[in-house]
Amino acid sequence: MTAQLPVNLMWKQKYSDEVMDRMRYTCDPLADAVAARIERGRPSQMIDEVLRRARTEGGDFAAYVEHMNSVPDWVDWEQIEHARQVLLAFAGVRGIALLVSSLVEGYSLSKAAHVLVATGRLHQDVLRRIYETGQMTHNMLVPGGLQVGGPGHRTVMEVRLLHAMVRKYLKQRGWETELYDEPVNQEDMAFTVIEFDYLSLRGMERMGARLKEDDKKAVHHYWRYGAHLNGVCEEMLTDSLEEEIYQYERIRERQYSPNEESRMLAQVVINALAGQPTFNLPEGLLNELSRMCLGNELADVYELPRDRKWHKAALAYKLANKAGTFAHYHIPGADRLSARYNYRNLRQSLMDNLPADPEKRAFRNIA
Repeated sequence: MTAQLPVNLMWKQKYSDEVMDRMRYTCDPLADAVAARIERGRPSQMIDEVLRRARTEGGDFAAYVEHMNSVPDWVDWEQIEHARQVLLAFAGVRGIALLVSSLVEGYSLSKAAHVLVATGRLHQDVLRRIYETGQMTHNMLVPGGLQVGGPGHRTVMEVRLLHAMVRKYLKQRGWETELYDEPVNQEDMAFTVIEFDYLSLRGMERMGARLKEDDKKAVHHYWRYGAHLNGVCEEMLTDSLEEEIYQYERIRERQYSPNEESRMLAQVVINALAGQPTFNLPEGLLNELSRMCLGNELADVYELPRDRKWHKAALAYKLANKAGTFAHYHIPGADRLSARYNYRNLRQSLMDNLPADPEKRAFRNIA
């Protein structure tokens, strides 16, 4: 019988430079095969075409749809539901952590950040892109959202195809692979999932909202399934939050290289969020919260300003989150009240800030 390798040694082998270098030249073959055969349009319209051609032609279209509709044996729907309720209850602080911590830290991986600059998807019409991210997570978090045919499942199909079309667009326009590797590759895709899971949890904790271990475990399972749906390959899926943290450290070790593009993207996002729903927070407070989550080293690289008044406000916000977390775990019904409020608040913001006509939205549904 073969002796079982220690977990840390298994991770070292799984995320060796040799493997990770290969991941930087591996994208999403199923989605890319579909993207090669359709014209660019709104993601919702492109998915309609894919679904239609899967029925009439089969082939690459059917393979993509079958993969999206096939639920892996390891998916535990009780854990998915557990995570859904936790994520909704903490959606306010988690949303801030995602935007001013997770996504902003992602820009420090300069090769991945260059995709956003090259496509203009973030520094142009930045608020629209942020609300579209909110639309995806909102649709995923409604009851049954990730079930096949649910609104979140449909939106993830649209997002995954959008990423394939971004790769196609950039390559048609002379993407410099020798400098930046493949655009939206497996290593970058894995880090995006880390942003939604580990880095969001870390940002929440640094702002005073610490989840219990069973909640973190459920949330990791939720985003593991989300990673699968988004086209992250089996080699890059993590079995635990601990493994995901190790994966994060390896990617950061390999790719952390903040530059002027990184600084520009971070400042653009924070500036655009200032005073906007759903959070309606002033720019000074957002800068201090970002600094609280990122740490001073990266915040200084991004040239995020300091302000003693807003620093005190950030500390007060952290204290309020600690109180809210205590209420969540100790006051009966507080978790359900928070979840209902957060759901309605985000949905209203999406309805107010995305086109009223579903056919004019990038992603059709607002659940």
